[in-house]
Amino acid sequence: MNLPIVSDGEARVRRSLEFQARSRELRESIRARHAAGLAGAGCFRRFVLRWRMAAEFRAERRKIEPSPASLYGSRIAARRNGVMR
Repeated sequence: MNLPIVSDGEARVRRSLEFQARSRELRESIRARHAAGLAGAGCFRRFVLRWRMAAEFRAERRKIEPSPASLYGSRIAARRNGVMR
C-alpha cells in the first residue's frame, strides 16, 4: 500500500498531542532542574540561566522531533484520493 506524501507532515507532527505532551514534559523537567539556581539568582544571573534553559530545551527537542528530510504519509489523504478502499 502506497500512502501519498503530504507536504505539511512536520507541522502535523508538531501539532500532535503526543509531541506537545513530550515537549511539555521536557520543558518542566528542565525548569525543575534549574529551579534552585533561579530562586537564588539576581537579575543578570536569572537572564543567563533562562538563556541556558532555552538552549538546553532546543537541543533536547531536536532529539525528539523528526528530521527535516523526513517524508510523511497520510492515511487520510490516501482515503480521499482512493488509494485505500
